[in-house]
Amino acid sequence: MKEITINGVKIKYNRKGVSIINSYKVTKTEDMIIILRLFKLKTYYKSRRTLKSWIKEWKAHNRLYKLGLFRSHTKDCDLEENEKWWRLLAYQFLGI
Repeated sequence: MKEITINGVKIKYNRKGVSIINSYKVTKTEDMIIILRLFKLKTYYKSRRTLKSWIKEWKAHNRLYKLGLFRSHTKDCDLEENEKWWRLLAYQFLGI
């Protein structure tokens, strides 16, 4: 996996997906958008998913982390390219 740091946030990525390390530390939607846009600009990363979809997943991870649920899985946010439909649906509700 390749690695880049944007605004103090470490991001690992390959063609299968993007992993935001310690994603729970970023809580503002505006900061998430800036980080992800800069990531795409600097790496020329092409995703089939929208920025909106990525943000919802990131927020869902943060919400679960804050609730103390699945902390080992929710401290980092893995934005996979081929996400299962039922997970995307869950992110719709949790990422509001």
